[in-house]
Amino acid sequence: MANLTSSRRIPELDGLRGVAILLVVLFHYFYYYPATTYQPAGLGRNVFLRFERSISLGWTGVDLFFVLSGFLIGGILLDVRSSPSYFKTFYLRRFYRIIPLYYTWILVYFATVLVVGFFFKANASSFQGIAPSSRLYLLPAFLQNFGVIGYSRLARAWFGPTWSLAVEEQFYLLAPLVIRLFSRRRLYWILGVVIFSAPLLRLLVRYNIPATGLEPAYELMPCRADALAMGIMAALLWQSGAFRSWLSDHAFLLYGMVGMSLAGVLVLGRYSPMYWSFAMESIGYTWIASFYTGILLLALGAPSGPVARLARTGWLRELGRVSYCLYIVHLGVSYSCQALLRAGARNVDSWQTVLANVLATLIVFLIAKFSWTYFEHPLLHRGHSHHYFPDRGANGSAPNAEVARVALGT
Repeated sequence: MANLTSSRRIPELDGLRGVAILLVVLFHYFYYYPATTYQPAGLGRNVFLRFERSISLGWTGVDLFFVLSGFLIGGILLDVRSSPSYFKTFYLRRFYRIIPLYYTWILVYFATVLVVGFFFKANASSFQGIAPSSRLYLLPAFLQNFGVIGYSRLARAWFGPTWSLAVEEQFYLLAPLVIRLFSRRRLYWILGVVIFSAPLLRLLVRYNIPATGLEPAYELMPCRADALAMGIMAALLWQSGAFRSWLSDHAFLLYGMVGMSLAGVLVLGRYSPMYWSFAMESIGYTWIASFYTGILLLALGAPSGPVARLARTGWLRELGRVSYCLYIVHLGVSYSCQALLRAGARNVDSWQTVLANVLATLIVFLIAKFSWTYFEHPLLHRGHSHHYFPDRGANGSAPNAEVARVALGT
């Protein structure tokens, strides 16, 4: 169970990743920003409008990813903080997990522009598909969330989702150092300060940094650090045997807290669902992150409960396994399907747009499944050939078997 090169994973965490990517894809593919006064004619369109309203908070799947990243990375680093190769091993493993697929996607973009750019230019002019972009050379450095890159429509679809990847990479630069330097007691204080100061920072940014091609309060790493910090705090708590025992005996209290958080999420979704709204940029992101942190702890701490059972659902776990590639490519594939649809039809009905995204859903899953099987998973194993504790034999990575089980999911 402790061998990092095994295929053992924590199924609930895969399932939560599946929930996160499902929320994001549904939002990007099937939410078309209906006006609050919109009253469509016909039963079908009314049903679809209700569906749209139900997925208006799908963008918060990214917040669930942030909480999971904080929990997984924080938990691993807390257990190996005494490692003689702490930084080297961490960054080598991150390299194999993140860089090859991301850089491949960048290369595929330039190949697409070179090889089939003429098609987009001739047949999809309404998309401005290959209009000039600027400063794309900054993409490999994960600087896209600073608003310094100018995108064409094709480039925006291709790389738009990667702002959150940039947030996580910047988090990876700071988290290992903080966890290495400070005691667990100090970490609680530091994380608490980060969580409570993030809403104030977002308001400061909202009223002092103009949103020019960037939503700074939404995309800058310090503004989103509360979700990542909550994940690390959950890891600190989870590593305490006393906390796990208490949670096992008092799960009903956590259910109550999650229920109250859910009520707040529903209010936000009803009255202020967009990520650029004042309610969201002030306290909303933090509230949603706390809700997802509670869901995470319920999935792990109440294994017989409904949250854990849902997270162990086979198809959600499968989505979670392939979620990294699926997240990176899903908007680019959707854009391509829409461009082909407009090139092949003189008049495009809204239902044809929906069907094009249904097709895109199938395509991105097949791409992600292929990538996981033949590209990402082999690289993940190669990354785990670098050990934190080389003198510990086959495991060689962490003194705690629980962390070893978690690591393959990151």
